[in-house]
Amino acid sequence: MRKAGFMLMIALGLLGPVCGFAQSSGDWLPQSGVKSPYSPLAVPTTLKPLALSLTELLNKGFKVISATDYSGQGVLLTVEGRKQTVLCVLTAPNLQTDQNVPTSRCWALN
Repeated sequence: MRKAGFMLMIALGLLGPVCGFAQSSGDWLPQSGVKSPYSPLAVPTTLKPLALSLTELLNKGFKVISATDYSGQGVLLTVEGRKQTVLCVLTAPNLQTDQNVPTSRCWALN
């Protein structure tokens, strides 16, 4: 009985640090204005709104290169094609509002 309890304690002790590694470290990049040799300058960047949907971009041959959750408001996608990089937010239908079709908003970076 003692041996089983000892093994359980060791297993729990080893799982603690492993679970810590799986947690998100948050925003680990240096912020602009922080006094650090690795701190970037905040440089104005152009975001040109596009009058095209994500569907239209994909039909024109653009490819999705990354996707991430956008603060619970949808999915932020990076798409590339025709020497252009575009950011799109894809929003699913929401039964709690009057939005009953998926929508997308896109901005060209170049």
